[in-house]
Amino acid sequence: MRTVRFGAQPPTVSDIAAVAEGAPVELDTDARATLAASRAVVDRAIESGEPVYGLNRRLGAGRDDAVDAGELAAFQRRTIANHRGGVSEPLTEIEARAVVAARLAGFTRGGAGVRPELADAYAALLNAGVTPRIPSRGSVGAADLTALAEVAAVVIGTGAVLRDGAEVPAAEALADAGLHPIELAPHEALAALSANALSVGVGSLAAVAARQLAEAADLVVALSLEAVAAHGPAGNLSPYAEAVADARGGEGQRASAQAIRAALAGSALEATDRTVSVQDPLAFRTAPQLHGALREAVARLRSELEVELAARSENPVVDLPSGRLISGGNFQALPLALALENLRVALAHVAEASERRSAALSLALAPARRDGRTRVPGLLLYAAADAVAEVRQLAAPATLGSSTLSGVEDHATYAPLALRLLQRSLALTGEVLAIEALHAADLLGVLDAVPTGAGTAPLAAAITGALGAAPSADALVRSTERHLLG
Repeated sequence: MRTVRFGAQPPTVSDIAAVAEGAPVELDTDARATLAASRAVVDRAIESGEPVYGLNRRLGAGRDDAVDAGELAAFQRRTIANHRGGVSEPLTEIEARAVVAARLAGFTRGGAGVRPELADAYAALLNAGVTPRIPSRGSVGAADLTALAEVAAVVIGTGAVLRDGAEVPAAEALADAGLHPIELAPHEALAALSANALSVGVGSLAAVAARQLAEAADLVVALSLEAVAAHGPAGNLSPYAEAVADARGGEGQRASAQAIRAALAGSALEATDRTVSVQDPLAFRTAPQLHGALREAVARLRSELEVELAARSENPVVDLPSGRLISGGNFQALPLALALENLRVALAHVAEASERRSAALSLALAPARRDGRTRVPGLLLYAAADAVAEVRQLAAPATLGSSTLSGVEDHATYAPLALRLLQRSLALTGEVLAIEALHAADLLGVLDAVPTGAGTAPLAAAITGALGAAPSADALVRSTERHLLG
């Protein structure tokens, strides 16, 4: 497994996903130099006594109240303890690693003003497989404070760790891994918290999953086209022609149309003498437009995530050119939150069209179903309709739920909520696509038609194996999802 190195170049979404899956991390000399220079700015501010939020001034509504010099160490510990307000089931270990990786990446951009020792402590957690227990709810998206407090709590030895699904005290887990708690230096408590590392880290995993789903959607459409073509004069390939995509333009549509054509390469649908309807229903012939919109929404999310991975989002932020700590609002990552919202809307359209194609396939299967020759339960279509109804509801805006949390914290993006809803939308849309693929494979089976497309033939073969072995409809769907999404 490759080592992910943090240095002068910001990490990518793929880097964060690799670390989440277990890749080790390393800080190069550029990262260490940036960390040292950033910390030097903080040290000078301490020496000068200038008022700085979270350094020698308190937080939130107490922003203008001084912190006594002798209280700075205790202030760090109280800050972490006070922000550990998250609740509900914990993030998975993969998700929690993504959060730690995203925060480590933020440290190395130079805006946090933490010591290299603190960055090393975060890297050590990742490399030793020590995974903080992070409750999934509690952040409103104006920096993921509650989630990041749990990471910092592990580093100082007061938090909890997930080990094989069980909760273990951080001090015990650190000792078992040969690590030691560290004491936070002045300013490091706030610096550890002042970022959207939950939204960025777990969002990176969602972006990877969404890209896989977009590719799977095109493959499923191709299989459905083979199925309806075997059943009757359907499966017209003209909507997927390069000329049609070029007539409108748009990289997403072009990519989707090309993927559908590639999956059907070598199939009977390419025969020029085939009798075919002039036009198929919209759920079939506008798939490149719908799936293209999904691909573009995924690309937008990835772009916004990589903006955040390159950003100095802390408040106050260390400005190396001027050597100052400057108060600001870069933690308010609304562009990222809106990209999460947009992707859910695109998924709703893709899921709706998939369910309509499943309905068409189910109708074609009706005679065989009456004769007992089908292997997909007829009411599996109901499960798709149920999932689509939920996906529609999940597409509603989440980021407009802002509330006043204090006299000064009077707006939030709710990016973590937008992300949780996106994760659910991705899961449901995957189910809907799997149900479509099952109906297509079942129709091909009852017609004794063997798909010959470059992409559809292996997919149909894999699903056919599941049709003969799965003990339940749910097992069928899960098996098909694994073939589609890996």
